[in-house]
Amino acid sequence: MVALAVTAFVACGDDDDDNNNNQNNGVVQLTTPPYKNEAKVVNITDNEAGIKQLRIMGNGSYMIASIVEPIAARETRADLVDFTYDFGTFTYENGVFKFSNGMTVAFQPTGSNTFDITITWKGGTTIKTTGTIDTSKSVTPGVMTDNLCSHAWKVETLYAACKFNGKKVYKEFAGPTDLFDVKKWFEDNVGTLKDQFEAGTVIEGIYFDANGLFAINYLNRHDDVGIWRWSDMNVGNLVYSWNNAATAISLFTGDASVSFSKNPDTCLLTLKGNVDNTDLEFIFTLK
Repeated sequence: MVALAVTAFVACGDDDDDNNNNQNNGVVQLTTPPYKNEAKVVNITDNEAGIKQLRIMGNGSYMIASIVEPIAARETRADLVDFTYDFGTFTYENGVFKFSNGMTVAFQPTGSNTFDITITWKGGTTIKTTGTIDTSKSVTPGVMTDNLCSHAWKVETLYAACKFNGKKVYKEFAGPTDLFDVKKWFEDNVGTLKDQFEAGTVIEGIYFDANGLFAINYLNRHDDVGIWRWSDMNVGNLVYSWNNAATAISLFTGDASVSFSKNPDTCLLTLKGNVDNTDLEFIFTLK
């Protein structure tokens, strides 16, 4: 796999007029995530529902981590339980979350960080279980966090560039971006990649949420999901990674920095690294 260190993340702000820049200590304030107050990560206590974790994101998205059996190739690993991730959107009314997959969820607090949980499936079957807030995945709150987590960012373009034999070669790919096309471009211009990006590995979006989720969303395969943290929020530095050896592409694991400006709802995600003694740079345009 291509081992790249992420070194820069530039995200841009909303389309406020020039008379209202919404500055906060030099940081542009984007729209606060609409469900910020309801956002939570809840670990399910038992396995009856087949769900390991429910994540309510402040930007109006949800994530369900479901328990599945490990594939044969993973059986040599110590953690034999694997997960699949279901993303979607929700609405919230009268204490009930209505998911776009037809499922509803209600949380009834039983303590400072525990809940009784009622899950009703699309077909009408209801399951009652319990859950506990996962505090280990929270990140430092603030304007920077709100800005990064205000969108489920979608890939518009990918600009790839590298220096080889003293000259710079580059190419722009329309998004959603198929990583196999990037691999072919690299090999046509530079040399063989050790990582074998599968044909059809199409990146649709990139997600950060205020409870620590980092995810790469694909059109045609399970999402790669991991964690992110601020390493220095004051200067916009963050780190992110995940530990799913079966699917993770290390291209998206490393350090990053983030800043915000007034371009309407646009992010530039820049990844830099060295592949086989070649400096490689990816710049994603996200909206």
